[in-house]
Amino acid sequence: MTLKNLSLAFLSIVFFSQLHAQSSKVRPIGAMKDMGNTYDIHIWLDTLSNKKHLYGMGPYDKMKGEITVVDGHPYYASAFTEGAYQVGESWDIKSPFFVYGSVDQWKMFKIEGVFNSVGDIQQKVEQIAQEYGLDSNQAFPFRVTGNFDDLTAHIVTPRLPEVDGYREGVKSQKFSFKDTKGELIGFYSKNHQGIFTHTDSFVHIHFLMKDKTFMGHLDQITTAQKTFKLYLPKR
Repeated sequence: MTLKNLSLAFLSIVFFSQLHAQSSKVRPIGAMKDMGNTYDIHIWLDTLSNKKHLYGMGPYDKMKGEITVVDGHPYYASAFTEGAYQVGESWDIKSPFFVYGSVDQWKMFKIEGVFNSVGDIQQKVEQIAQEYGLDSNQAFPFRVTGNFDDLTAHIVTPRLPEVDGYREGVKSQKFSFKDTKGELIGFYSKNHQGIFTHTDSFVHIHFLMKDKTFMGHLDQITTAQKTFKLYLPKR
């Protein structure tokens, strides 16, 4: 092989390595703290160029519900009627803020719960990620699968009278489930409070039921001692 060909091969390796690093990077669009009372749209999900192995989350449209993208499948949930919810799947949805990243390979860890709060999950993710060697100063997605004893999740509802589904004085609906199987999809970051995590947390977590009939933002969780599977992006 000539020196020129070796140089081209080296540049190709560098290019594709950088491309892969960029594709797996967590990207926020818009910010939770900047929504104000107008909830201006900042992203139309159908415009995302690389949807394969995509993970992401944010509010659905102008607070019409929740969005969770799981391995390239875009789910959206709404709760316009008291005590009821609906889940659909489509790329033709928009959001005032959204966080996303592509992960094509995961590293699985078996973890022992008792989880009595979202904070317990954050602590376990921090611990395992540090032991695994992930840079805790960089945002990353994670997943937890298993059978959850008791959890509560909410779906936001419209706050503007001109938005379909608006009900005066109702900003969200909470739904509770017992002994349910599913997946927690989350994003961890120490540097994005007020962007895609609340100001008192380093995680933003959604719950997707195993049969895909419910999806919402995780509020509370209680589990007895049992084994769960934690997935972190493979290094």
